Amino acid sequence: MPKIIFDTSIGTTNLGDHIIMDAVDRISDELFMDDFVINVPTHFSIHPKDLPKLRKYDTGIVGGTNLLKNNTLRKSQWKVGVKDLFVLRHKVVLLGVGWWQYQDKPVSGYSKMMYRSLFSKRYLHAVRDNYTLQKLGEIGVKNVVNTGCPTVWGLDEPHCSQINPKKRDTVITTITDYMRDTDRDRRMFDILKKHYHKVYVWVQGSKDRAYIESLTSGIGYVAPKLSAFDSFLEKEPCEYVGTRLHAGIRALQKKRKAIIIGIDNRALEMRNDIGLNVLERQRIDLLEEKVHEEMSVKLYLDKDAIFRWKTQFKSQ
Repeated sequence: MPKIIFDTSIGTTNLGDHIIMDAVDRISDELFMDDFVINVPTHFSIHPKDLPKLRKYDTGIVGGTNLLKNNTLRKSQWKVGVKDLFVLRHKVVLLGVGWWQYQDKPVSGYSKMMYRSLFSKRYLHAVRDNYTLQKLGEIGVKNVVNTGCPTVWGLDEPHCSQINPKKRDTVITTITDYMRDTDRDRRMFDILKKHYHKVYVWVQGSKDRAYIESLTSGIGYVAPKLSAFDSFLEKEPCEYVGTRLHAGIRALQKKRKAIIIGIDNRALEMRNDIGLNVLERQRIDLLEEKVHEEMSVKLYLDKDAIFRWKTQFKSQ
């Protein structure tokens, strides 16, 4: 049967979505080798005239990013209309999806209805962290396992053992324009310029560069393309230190040491769940010592949960 991949990289202003979708597409190719697959954007609404075309698709995979939230009527990253719910009813399967920030308020009635309408009852859903698992449990979605983000599924022990734990002379960093802490962000740059011979920045978000230029100068820039970031990581003996979670994961994928500066629930929850190397931004002064540590990378992936999620599609 044909499948839908809900694609967070189409129309995005955050290149981290391309890192996520690279992993989602690889997993999709592995699982649905003989199925016809189409990509449907999450950042744009589905045109009503196109909805009938989606009726023949029996499963829609939505992967990796922090699409879920308490109130989907306000600034939702996933553009789902009421009419979509009838066509996509119980067809959506989550693949390593997370919750948008820590939210204490109860999930709204509309959001509960939306998620219960969309999410498959037949298949297990994979979420990125235990916080998201808990939030879904609160609204009655129980067929869920915590697999971590699909971007980390390949970071097993044989892979991570090849990451050089020693400090390099070159660092590549990132910053997050929409979650600013001017003093601590500037302090991060000061520490990196003090302890590395060469400092480069990868511009992951569309508004990052203007913010970076307000904080520091005398650094190099890597073009705002995932291909440029990949090329730098592959060719330059370097390591990563920065606030962008998936840039840090990409560095690990490319067998580069990474220190992620945690600015929200995404990185902090992945540190708690799988042991990702994350330093809270509130403790940024500790970075000066941390960059000199020899860090072996060992992530605690729930291989059983990943196996259960993957193999469920073989019995279709």
